[in-house]
Amino acid sequence: MSVYLFWCLCGLLLQGVTQGFLFGEENSDSLPRPAIAQTTCGPVQGQFDGNGFGYRGIPYAVPPVGTRRWQPPEPLSRENGTCWTGTYNASRLRNACVQLLDKVVGSEDCLFLNVWSPTNSTSANLPVMVYIHGGSLLTGNSDWPGFSANEKLARDTNIVYVSLNYRLQAFGFMALDILTQNSKFNTSGNYGFMDQIRALKWVRDNIRNFGGDPKKVTVYGHSAGGTSVMALTASPLAKGTFQKAIMMSASPLLYKTLAEASADNLVFLKNTNCSTLTCLQQLSAEEVTQAVPWNVFPFWGMTDLVDVPVKGKLDGGLAIIDGLVLKESPFDSWVNGRSIDVPLIIGTAAQETDYYFYPKEFTDESMYTDYVLRKLGTFGTDIAKMALKLYPTGEKSVREQFTSMVSDARVGCGNDVTALWAAVNTNSSVYRYVTTSRPSVPVWPWGFQTNASLSFSGWDAFAFYGLMPYPIDYPSTSDVMFTANIRREFLSFVETGSPYSKDWLPYPENIALMSSQTTAAAGYHSQQCNFWMQNGFFNYSWVN
Repeated sequence: MSVYLFWCLCGLLLQGVTQGFLFGEENSDSLPRPAIAQTTCGPVQGQFDGNGFGYRGIPYAVPPVGTRRWQPPEPLSRENGTCWTGTYNASRLRNACVQLLDKVVGSEDCLFLNVWSPTNSTSANLPVMVYIHGGSLLTGNSDWPGFSANEKLARDTNIVYVSLNYRLQAFGFMALDILTQNSKFNTSGNYGFMDQIRALKWVRDNIRNFGGDPKKVTVYGHSAGGTSVMALTASPLAKGTFQKAIMMSASPLLYKTLAEASADNLVFLKNTNCSTLTCLQQLSAEEVTQAVPWNVFPFWGMTDLVDVPVKGKLDGGLAIIDGLVLKESPFDSWVNGRSIDVPLIIGTAAQETDYYFYPKEFTDESMYTDYVLRKLGTFGTDIAKMALKLYPTGEKSVREQFTSMVSDARVGCGNDVTALWAAVNTNSSVYRYVTTSRPSVPVWPWGFQTNASLSFSGWDAFAFYGLMPYPIDYPSTSDVMFTANIRREFLSFVETGSPYSKDWLPYPENIALMSSQTTAAAGYHSQQCNFWMQNGFFNYSWVN
């Protein structure tokens, strides 16, 4: 039975089954037991937990520490003496990359990946899904609870899953003349993307030993992970490493140059008091992180991206056209016929920012009006007034209209442009969807202090991963049906290059509204998107 036919049958049966059909207890028939798989660096020992095989914390590159800081990732190999001896313990998760949360956490020794498989057969040749986590290229890790694969998902979907850590913030994306001058490639920045490509090459070389087929790889990611997927489709270094791609809630902006980034980042160099590469390499991870310009231009913190735009407030993107990983922007790579031409799904959520930002002063409609007039009024009173007409209160709550406004202006409409450019300039099919499903109860994703109750950013990914035990303890029938539907659509795409629903056609023929069922529509918020794009708001899309 094919993967997507299996999920089709699940959807047909959902009316008469309990939540346990999709979210039941894990198989406890057998205790966890060791499982061995071979890699090019030697054997790794994971575990079979009664559901599937899990291999956690496998190193895929030499640790980028010391003089390897701000260098391309170096492959592990027996020739350079960087492989392990004996059998590597792949039964536990390893370090997250350095990032600033409430404090500086993580390690520079963080280039690890995880593999979950329903089988240990080397001849299974199953499809592979490689996940790239989000977090604005600043935060996150490959195994966030409820937002990553596990043995049960591998068993239920008959897919081999891989997730990976990659260098973040200054360690992953710092561009400086000092770094460029000391690079054999005469460039700097995009080290995090290089890590992702190194991990994809590890998958190409090793995944058959974990039950996967290296010629059936789909790379997918949410938020900055989706932006990373877009970058990978434009990178000549990533050719031959994947055959399909899924972008969820990605940024459409990726055109900052090496020269621009190097000039902007002089504020970082000033904060370090360094003038040599040796000095920079000797800084502690905490000192590097604290030197980042979080709240001054180029505003690496970028907290305003979950609010309506203010004229002239353009944040500095971390991903750049560096001349090595990216020789041109993804848009230019499509136009010039130099992209990695693979089937592509591009998805966004109807209310992307519902999980994060909702002004406390919105206690009534007049305050919503005043707020929008004050912020968007920087573009002119007529712009602000038209926006309020396009997102009126009345039948819908102030919260829904505000988060819809921000979602369209910052994410959704820009991704329509991305989908159109990719569709027009490549030979492969491009599919566009908007998540309209809502959680049955308010949830607190990623610990944010706002109860998300609308179609927030990441709700589609949470559903794909199964919702339990996080973020919902007891999914409702509608939650269960949404999970079944998005799995059915994605897994059909992974297997065939097309979604399951036959009336969901390649963009721009139509767009899919994704809930417990898939509804094909001519467009989504077309009038609103025409307004935003015609008035120059593409450049105010969120970055990273």
